[in-house]
Amino acid sequence: GISSSQGDEARTLPEQIAQAHSDSKTAEAKAKQAKMKIKHLSKSIKAIKKDMDKEEKSAEKLATKKSKAEEKVATLQQELEKLNFSEEEFSTLDKEKTDLEGVINELQDKIATLSAQIETRLRFNYTDPVRGFDRSKVKGLVAKLIDVKNTEHATALEVTAGSKLYQVVVDEAITGKALLKNGKLQRRVTIIPLDKIRPRHVTAAATKRAKEIAESMSSKASPALELIGFDEEVRNAVEFVFGSTIIVDGLKAANQVCDATKTRTVTLDGDVYDPSGTISGGSKNNLGTTLSKLTELTESNRVLGQKQTRLQAVAHRLAPMKAIVVQFEKVDAKLELAKAELASVEKHLSQTKYGMLAEKFDA
Repeated sequence: GISSSQGDEARTLPEQIAQAHSDSKTAEAKAKQAKMKIKHLSKSIKAIKKDMDKEEKSAEKLATKKSKAEEKVATLQQELEKLNFSEEEFSTLDKEKTDLEGVINELQDKIATLSAQIETRLRFNYTDPVRGFDRSKVKGLVAKLIDVKNTEHATALEVTAGSKLYQVVVDEAITGKALLKNGKLQRRVTIIPLDKIRPRHVTAAATKRAKEIAESMSSKASPALELIGFDEEVRNAVEFVFGSTIIVDGLKAANQVCDATKTRTVTLDGDVYDPSGTISGGSKNNLGTTLSKLTELTESNRVLGQKQTRLQAVAHRLAPMKAIVVQFEKVDAKLELAKAELASVEKHLSQTKYGMLAEKFDA
């Protein structure tokens, strides 16, 4: 049956019939308007298509030109991909190479300056005392045979070694005699033969007592040997030079450690307490500069080696890329030009009457 809408129940039947007639007339009017719009749009589409058909021939040349431009862009993009070249990676490596070269130059200048500053103190030249002499028998100056672990100990260690810092270590006494006799040495030197020298040590008991006293006074105490690095083959010589001294980072603590352990102590500032009762110190002047600069020189040489190794690796990776970069840049330039040409054709095409009609049709 026919359903009544909500609210119709409140109306009389004649009123409901009148409303139905009104709704029917409204629907007829809307339907008529829709038909007129469809008729109008159909005419517009036909007109546009007719105009597009007329203009299509004139646009064919541009369409062909666009197709060729697209093909050219695609071809050049494939050519770039075949080169397997990363412009970003190349730029990153090239920048790293430039930075490394700058750092290496700075390090080389620093090394040259440091070497010049300590060269006169650490120079040791000799002539082979016999034909076919094995130079590995001459180990070198004590100063060059140790590595200071912390530069704050440089002054104390230099005072500990004293003049022995510049003595020459050799494998055997016979080697030392040969150098002194036929080595044509340019200055007086003292030789430390590893087979004859007697190493010195701070006893374990003295070391333990020294650390306890220093700790009770909020200081630190360490045997000098613990503060340096060296090769095992020269251990006897290094122990001879540094083995009998304790380094303490305070005057009062150094004094008490010396008295309690009967061991020579040296402060970080180079003040010396001797078991015999003598105390030496005062102006530092250039005290400690040899070992501190030598340590700095060693570290600079180590870093230089690392940077040079890295530079070689970067240069090795850049070499094949440099052979490609020229070709890549040429193809890339052609690609950019081809893209610009394509964009120009597309713009021209959209501005023709056919293009504008096509946009209108699609819209």
